[in-house]
Amino acid sequence: MKIGCVILNYNDSTTTINLLNKIKSFHLLNRIIVVDNCSKDNSYQALKEFEDSKIKVIQSTRNGGYGYGNNLGIKYLKEIDNPDFILIANPDVQFTENVINQMIENTSDDVALIAPLTLDMSGNVQLPVAWKVPRLKDFFLFSSIVLNKLFKPMSYTKDYFQKDICEVGCVQGSFFMINAKNIGDRIYDENIFLYFEESCLGKMFQDRGLKTILLTNVTYIHAHSASINKTIKSEVNKRRIMLDSFLQYFKDYYHYPDIVIKIMNLFKKIILVENTILLKIFYD
Repeated sequence: MKIGCVILNYNDSTTTINLLNKIKSFHLLNRIIVVDNCSKDNSYQALKEFEDSKIKVIQSTRNGGYGYGNNLGIKYLKEIDNPDFILIANPDVQFTENVINQMIENTSDDVALIAPLTLDMSGNVQLPVAWKVPRLKDFFLFSSIVLNKLFKPMSYTKDYFQKDICEVGCVQGSFFMINAKNIGDRIYDENIFLYFEESCLGKMFQDRGLKTILLTNVTYIHAHSASINKTIKSEVNKRRIMLDSFLQYFKDYYHYPDIVIKIMNLFKKIILVENTILLKIFYD
């Protein structure tokens, strides 16, 4: 059995190298592919120094987004190693070799994706734990900060996660394992630059009759350090990109009539005003 790992780097070789130092000795990992997503600093040169028989560093010719970079790594990994399973890991995660072993032991042929429970640096569960595959009503409820708070679209009840093994729609995308037999050379929607990649994966696998599994008794840590530097400008821009990606998700996976897409696009523009006003209140 072969297991490979894909790590996407962008302007943060230090964090990526820290992860490489922790996992390069894992016996379960046959190959680690680091994709430098056309960084603007010296990341590629720094990472190339870590190449050996297990670690391979490649560079994209452009920053095509999160999905584009990971797809590049998946394609390369399948070409050179043809693994049975592929780990997708953000550079700012921490996991043990036993976590990989637990995912292997709990997967099956009808499982496309399996993930452990995400913890923050303090050991608290990082929310959302998992969520349902988004449907049309969820676009309108989630896009509004107020409606999202009131109705909690796509959410499971707390009781749902009492089991050790939970079949879910979507999981957090910072660390998970996919069954390479159930995918081609790519899994990510490259029409989406950032955000909602996990929902795209959940919808794609659901449409194929494949399962997404969350292991609630197996954990990893996601540092998620970017959340420290929040400003009103960055948060408004984040919401804009997020809603653009959410709309693209519906365009790509539901194929609604043009009139529905136009209504959704108009709603997005209106609701961005609500988002901006509330974010200014929160951050002022």
